[in-house]
Amino acid sequence: MDDWDDDWQESTPVVVPQASSYTNTRVFHPSSNRGGRGRSNENNWRARGNSSNEVRFNDRRDNNRTRRDNFRQEEGNKKVISVPTNKVGRIIGKGGSKIRDLEYETEAKIKIGESDGNETEITLIGTDEAISKAESMILDLTEDFKPKENPKSSNTGGKRQEASGTPTDFFKSNDSGVQTIDWDKLNAYYDKHQNDRWSKLPPIVKDFYKEDPKVANMSSSEVARWRLANHDIQVKRTFEDRPDLKPIPNPVLTFEQAFQHYPEILEEIYKQDFKQPSPIQSQAWPILLRGDDLIGIAQTGTGKTLAFLLPALIHIEGQTVPRDQREGPTVLILAPTRELALQIDKEVSKYQYKGIKSICIYGGGDRKHQIKEVAKGVDIVIATPGRLNDLVLAKHLNVINFSYIVLDEADRMLDMGFEPQIRKSLFDVRPDRQTVMTSATWPAGVRRLAESYMKDPIQVNVGSLDLAAVHTVTQRIMFVEEDDKENALFEFLHNMDSNDKVIIFCGKKATATHITTELAIKGIECQSLHGDRDQSDREAALEEMVDGTVNILVATDVASRGIDIKDLTHVVNLDFPRHIEEYVHRVGRTGRAGKTGIALSFVSRNDWAHAKELIKILEEANQEVPEELEMMAQRFEAMKIRRDKEGGGGRGRGGRGGRGGGGRRDRW
Repeated sequence: MDDWDDDWQESTPVVVPQASSYTNTRVFHPSSNRGGRGRSNENNWRARGNSSNEVRFNDRRDNNRTRRDNFRQEEGNKKVISVPTNKVGRIIGKGGSKIRDLEYETEAKIKIGESDGNETEITLIGTDEAISKAESMILDLTEDFKPKENPKSSNTGGKRQEASGTPTDFFKSNDSGVQTIDWDKLNAYYDKHQNDRWSKLPPIVKDFYKEDPKVANMSSSEVARWRLANHDIQVKRTFEDRPDLKPIPNPVLTFEQAFQHYPEILEEIYKQDFKQPSPIQSQAWPILLRGDDLIGIAQTGTGKTLAFLLPALIHIEGQTVPRDQREGPTVLILAPTRELALQIDKEVSKYQYKGIKSICIYGGGDRKHQIKEVAKGVDIVIATPGRLNDLVLAKHLNVINFSYIVLDEADRMLDMGFEPQIRKSLFDVRPDRQTVMTSATWPAGVRRLAESYMKDPIQVNVGSLDLAAVHTVTQRIMFVEEDDKENALFEFLHNMDSNDKVIIFCGKKATATHITTELAIKGIECQSLHGDRDQSDREAALEEMVDGTVNILVATDVASRGIDIKDLTHVVNLDFPRHIEEYVHRVGRTGRAGKTGIALSFVSRNDWAHAKELIKILEEANQEVPEELEMMAQRFEAMKIRRDKEGGGGRGRGGRGGRGGGGRRDRW
């Protein structure tokens, strides 16, 4: 046995889950005793057999026949054009997205034909108007930006100018006589062009706050005591506190103090039966209503959505240009996942104010429907970065019209690699907008994003900036071997109470599918949520958990944020997450809205790299830290030190630890 196994076995005895820990009665019923609505997609795959494949094949055959018939009908009205073969990709787009977009916008059929190597035939089918529009758009796509004529041969002394007198020659010759881009001139021209565009936009009204006298008269010691008592809220200027900036406003303690001048908003709040604002809402509302940029650092389930939503409604209605005369939506809310975007959209729909309309656009949704709804006119766009970028590039949305922008769960968006899409989509955003950013953590990437898009933001930290789990959750650790996880899980489920609801988090989509299938075989109804499922199935899975049709959801980390199941009692980490931040967000799915919950995590020898960070989180939340976990952390640190010493002299082939050297290799 290698040293790695020695390290583990000295420190981590295996603990078998005991049924006595969960002594409640079994609650699950065979599928035959329940309605079919609660079954997972995976539950009925045997029953479907090949018949569904035959149906799909017949459908495809019928569809193909219909397409051929339509083509014959249209065949007499077509035009063939040629484009350079190396430009065809611009017409097709990634995954065919551009050509579908062109067909939708022009109502012409576009077919890519044969190529002789240099040019490719494009067949356009439809009405004369549709063909003409499609041809024009295709020519625009394939036209190259051409450098201006050589300054030496120019009659204008090296500066060719348009009729307006604007310099369009952004090229210069270097010392070797090679023509290069004059970036200083190009950037200056771009800045002037953008400033000209922004100067033509209507001004933004951002200050809607009338401070209540009781709030204004709070002493600094009263404010400090309130902030300390409410999760030790810290409020500060993120970057620089200059004398010309307004003082940070005091928190509001009641809904009336924030919205007494907006009775319709108060009425909507009363309908939700809220008792008092959450800490983040109390401090955020005065800041946002006053028109400042805000960075809200708080864990999930703390009321961040309502904190930025209600000021957004007031902002929309308070602009100088009437809503029906604006050139586009006013508010943009960016979210990392479609589940979170849909959750925000659901929250927006609860508040009816002045007929304000919203739309949720996300990948996996009906793109054509989303485009039509945007074209009809909406006030709020809730979007995932990918689909927003898609519609912005296709010119269905113009971000220059947004005057209130929210980057929700910014840390998660960066973790998922969405920074390029965010920056590309927001390239044209006007500089005097109001910007809100929420995040559960404050890493360097989020700070960098804030520096790029925010102006003198006020930062509100609810609780410590250190990673912390929700304190209303009891966190339990169970040490098991990898092969024993399934048995431990089924033992846990067997002893759940009839009113319990649980999310089981898996590290891989394949694992989630396997667990779902095993539960179905045992007659236990559940739902699954992971990236391989269609969007309609993912929405149905969440709906059935919320309405109680099923009480078990098997999911990957796509469900760790943006899911709000208020009566969720348990979270089970079948696989410990790869990043400790995801552990916090998984745990935060339960213990929400003042309720308590239990998080059970199965920890195996493969997870010892997370032991030290997990101990910090348990200690911060005043949870019991198992002795085995402390020993695991110590062994892992000792192993790292030993490995560094052994690897100091290089470990190439023939050396210690290399191939053929007979050395030990640590397994991770």
